[in-house]
Amino acid sequence: MTVKQLIQILSTIEDQDVRVMTKGYEGRVDDIDNNTPAIIHVALDVNTAWYYGRHERVDDMYDSTSSDYHIVKAIVL
Repeated sequence: MTVKQLIQILSTIEDQDVRVMTKGYEGRVDDIDNNTPAIIHVALDVNTAWYYGRHERVDDMYDSTSSDYHIVKAIVL
């Protein structure tokens, strides 16, 4: 999903005072940090184990210049 797509979806919500949250630890939910989201680089579809997210931050495990992975810019809410 792109920022543009997210804005379109959120703009259709009638009650604009609804809180926005994110997944928390072990199935709970958390507030989204009020700081401006940072743009990070993410390698897509690199994890297959069910207990990991599908994607991985490039600075965590992958070389951002590698052509072995499809790397995109992203923000994490």
